[in-house]
Amino acid sequence: MSSFAVPPTTLPNTQAGDGPLRRDLALDLLRCKWRAEEVSHAVPKTEVAGSRVVRVFEENVEVLRTIMGEHGWPGYVLVGEKAAQVAWHIAYYCPDAAFQNDALCLLEAAVRSRGANPEHYALLADRLCVMRHEPQRFGTQYLSDDAGGITLYPVAELRRLDDRRSAWGLEPHAEYDARIRDDITVVGSVGPRRP
Repeated sequence: MSSFAVPPTTLPNTQAGDGPLRRDLALDLLRCKWRAEEVSHAVPKTEVAGSRVVRVFEENVEVLRTIMGEHGWPGYVLVGEKAAQVAWHIAYYCPDAAFQNDALCLLEAAVRSRGANPEHYALLADRLCVMRHEPQRFGTQYLSDDAGGITLYPVAELRRLDDRRSAWGLEPHAEYDARIRDDITVVGSVGPRRP
């Protein structure tokens, strides 16, 4: 995980009518999202329902694992922006750190070629740091505190945080932090902001 400069505009410029190269893969990823939403909203909160949610999520991870194995990270050009976000969401919430690390490596290459969102990379990189009980690099992860608020999870070399964020085309941490805290005020819960 190295730093590099990302131009301020990281989303690809697409012409009207342009679409992903692999609409079939985009549709597979979007179906993952639809299945997950359907099962999480349609079933009562029971043990059986919980196992159904887990099964759908495991199936979604397998869809992403197959795509990554055959095509690398499913970025903007391959599957489009919406399906690329679904891919990130699946990787981010997967409890398998080895799979997340594989996804992170592929996502880094995609971000370097401007084919993926650098904020997705930062969020996934920091989530892996938290899972490993290591300081995070980009300041995207927070912990709930006893007062119902949040506290920033420890950051490696805090004084260089904005330099790292800037090198990846991310906003200064103070702006990110303000958005996170605004989201919590509106939503009333702690969790990652969906880029």
